Amino acid sequence: MKKVVIIGGGYGGIKALEEFAKLKQNIEVTLIDQHTYHYLQTESYDLVTSKIPIQETFIYLPTLVASFGKNFYFVHDEAVTIEDNQVVCKKDSYHFDYCIIATGSVTKFLKGFEQKGEHSLGVKSLRGAIHIKQFFEQELFARLEPQRAKKCFKVIVIGGGLSGVEIAAEMRYYFNQYIKENALSCGNIDIQLVSKHILKGLAEKTRNRTIKRLQYLGVSLIPQYVSEIKEQEAILSNKEKIDFDFAIFTGGIEPSPFIKNLSFKKDKRGFLIVDEYLKVEKNIFAIGDVAVLKDKQGNPVPPTAQSAEQSGVIAAKNILHTILNRPMQRADIKLQGLAIALGGRYAVIVTPFGLQISGFLGWLGKKAIEKWYKTPLKFKAKQGFKKLKQCKEHT
Repeated sequence: MKKVVIIGGGYGGIKALEEFAKLKQNIEVTLIDQHTYHYLQTESYDLVTSKIPIQETFIYLPTLVASFGKNFYFVHDEAVTIEDNQVVCKKDSYHFDYCIIATGSVTKFLKGFEQKGEHSLGVKSLRGAIHIKQFFEQELFARLEPQRAKKCFKVIVIGGGLSGVEIAAEMRYYFNQYIKENALSCGNIDIQLVSKHILKGLAEKTRNRTIKRLQYLGVSLIPQYVSEIKEQEAILSNKEKIDFDFAIFTGGIEPSPFIKNLSFKKDKRGFLIVDEYLKVEKNIFAIGDVAVLKDKQGNPVPPTAQSAEQSGVIAAKNILHTILNRPMQRADIKLQGLAIALGGRYAVIVTPFGLQISGFLGWLGKKAIEKWYKTPLKFKAKQGFKKLKQCKEHT
């Protein structure tokens, strides 16, 4: 029986797991992750603004993996390196015949940013999103106190990509509604989105619609880069300084510490270089954010949940094809549109054909996409819970 190890239970790792289960070959699959949950990062903007409870933002990995039946295992451990067909973790080592590296990426903090956790944080982790949510709720509560209510509280969101735009829009909308619905007379919460570009790489029509919506909500746009963060002060690329009470970083990404420990070929940023079949070595594949993904024309593919999922499916199929002595499939990863939440029941959906759907219909579409992904996984996890419970009762 061939042993497959998947390192990382994110979007790509989950899709690879599902593909192995679907094709029902005689293999043993082990998923290793330092966390016990799959964080639904695409819904972080809803968590931060208290629109959904915490249980709606993760899938519990032990029960999810158990749902796929025998020969599927979950290991709660942190991978350190790969040596001699073994994944070396902090607690133990795990032999494999084939391996998929799917550890995702981490926030690439600016100078000084990572040391200012009390006043600034990233959103790529569930812990970070919860911290921001708690801060925001505490500040809204403080608006009820006469002395605090008069103070203008300043939040800066650093990074004009999808996460930055969505969080800035949702926080601004949430505060607007909070004031309106409770008839409060208090100082403002000033939300500033600091970025040289808004949704760089997307069509001008999409960017313009997004900027217009942000301005309508009252988000201040500062078209500069942030070069350094100090204690509650951001230094911009034009040397201007901005004071803040809290900063949220949604900017660049970098490989996880695990990737830095590997000796495989990497690009100048430190991400793994893969061939057209997503291999880094003859029996080791890399998917999602950790890999330099390209389409058939050789164009780079943005690191999104979509690209992670597609690469996860391709890597799993290529491992199965190798086991069965069949030709492998070349990677051809294409983004199937994009959905952008812009505060309240308003979103913009960009289809693969360039058609845009905005407003309430766009919001309905985005929610449908999120449900389409999350609901089956929640159902599987419940099935896995029943299986684990039955196993315990029989022992």
